[in-house]
Amino acid sequence: MSEYLDDPTILLPVNAADPEEPPPAIVELLHPHRVIVLGYYPVPDQASPEQLQDEYETEATDAIAEIASHFDDSRGSVESIVVFTRDREETIDRVAAERGVDAVLTAGDAGEVLSRVLVPLKGDVNIEPIVAFVGDLLRESEAAVTLYHVADSDEDESRGEFLLRGACDRLEEDGLDPDRIGWVQERAGSPASAIATTAEKFDLIVVGESNPTLRDRILGAVTSQLIVESTHPVLVVRSDRSS
Repeated sequence: MSEYLDDPTILLPVNAADPEEPPPAIVELLHPHRVIVLGYYPVPDQASPEQLQDEYETEATDAIAEIASHFDDSRGSVESIVVFTRDREETIDRVAAERGVDAVLTAGDAGEVLSRVLVPLKGDVNIEPIVAFVGDLLRESEAAVTLYHVADSDEDESRGEFLLRGACDRLEEDGLDPDRIGWVQERAGSPASAIATTAEKFDLIVVGESNPTLRDRILGAVTSQLIVESTHPVLVVRSDRSS
């Protein structure tokens, strides 16, 4: 895993059996960085992976290479991979670990312009890699970022403000214009619902995984609900930097 310095690596999973072009706003955001386009080809239980691969590998590889070509003129680098699999989440998690990926992008409608990014922070869990990643991701973008925390008590609210202000300071130190950085905190009984509702006002959401693997992260309550309910893309910053 990279150290969240100047060249984050983003994994872009795409259904190789029914590939969709990446939104232009996502291409624009990611073009300075290293992108790995992972084409996963779903294999039904009753089918043979080898048979499907023999029949569709060339078609799938060409389709994923075409998607990767959108990033070819980037100052980062781009790579494409095709995997025939029965387990999408396991494949994403494995490739992310093998390739030292910093974040995984989930699909969503980004629109033509990506101007507002929401970063929910859950206490101090993984706050350092999340904030460092956001600084690297947005340094060459014009998007504004809002750091967001849901508190459940007076003590949590006080601690949350301290963390949010510290995260804003870190982003400024990383070179982001202070006018592009803001923070919001609110009280709510259900953090998942509050985050999901707030996320609809933004173009992109950046969250941290709370478990070592993407499989466990997808089963986690807050992030899982956010991914399911949000119509916008979600970037999940990986926490396991030992891979």
